[in-house]
Amino acid sequence: MSLVSVIGAGSLANVFANVLHEFLPEFKLHSVLGRSQEKAEVFASKYSCQAVFNIDDFLKEAAPVVVELAGGAALKDYALPILKSGRTLICLSSGAFADEDFKQQAILTASENNGRICIVNGAIGGLDFLQTCALQRGSAEVIIETTKSPKSLLGAPGLDGRTLDLTKRTVVFEGGVQEAIKGFPKNINVGVIASLASQKPQTKVRIVADPAANSNTHQITYRSALADAVMEFSGKPDPANPKSSTTAALSAAACLKNLYSPITFW
Repeated sequence: MSLVSVIGAGSLANVFANVLHEFLPEFKLHSVLGRSQEKAEVFASKYSCQAVFNIDDFLKEAAPVVVELAGGAALKDYALPILKSGRTLICLSSGAFADEDFKQQAILTASENNGRICIVNGAIGGLDFLQTCALQRGSAEVIIETTKSPKSLLGAPGLDGRTLDLTKRTVVFEGGVQEAIKGFPKNINVGVIASLASQKPQTKVRIVADPAANSNTHQITYRSALADAVMEFSGKPDPANPKSSTTAALSAAACLKNLYSPITFW
C-alpha cells in the first residue's frame, strides 16, 4: 500500500479522498495539511489520517507524494519546501504557475533536490496532444473559451465595479493568460494548464457567463502548420464548490494512479 499526503481539507480534497477510499484501495491517506484546524481535524477523523497545521511539522512525516487541493495561494506557500524535501508534488491549482518567477523557482528547486512537479489536467483534457504539438517548430495559435454560470463567477476580482447581467450570455473577459488568472483566479486554471502544456504563453482566453449553462464548458482550439484541433470538455460543477469541477479532483487521483501503475496512459 502506498501512502499519500494532501494539502487542503475542502470540497475537492474530500472528493479526492473518497475516490481513494472507494476505487483505489492500494493508496492510503497519511496526513492532511490544513489552514483551518477545525476542517483539517474533521477531514483527518473521517479518513483516518493525521491532521497537521504547519509546513515544518507536515514535512517531518509526510508521504513521498503530496497532492495539493487547496488553491493557488497555498501552492505558492508550500510548493518550494515540499520540492526541496525531494517529494513529488501533484498540483491542482496550476494557475499559480502563471507567475513566471514562482514557476522558475519551483522547477529549479525540484531539479536540484530530485523533486517532481506533476500538473494535472483538472477540468480539461488533451494535454498530451498540446505537448506533442509543442515539439514542432513554428507558430501556433491556442485559444481556450470557458463558459460558466454567472453565479460561479461572482466575487472574481475581474468583475469588481461591474454589474454582471444574469439574464443573457455575456463575454466577461478576453485577453491573455496572465490577465485572466489575476481577474478570475478560481475560474481559469484551465487556461494556464493549456498555456503550459502547449508552451504558448500567448494563449488567448475567453470567459463567458451563460445563465443557461448547467456545466462548466471549456473549448480549446489549436491551429498550426502541423495540426488543427478543437477539443471541448463539459464537467458538472462540484456541488460544494460551484467555482470548480468534480473532475478536477478526480484528475489528481488519476495522476496518482499513473505514478504507481505498471501501465500508464499519456
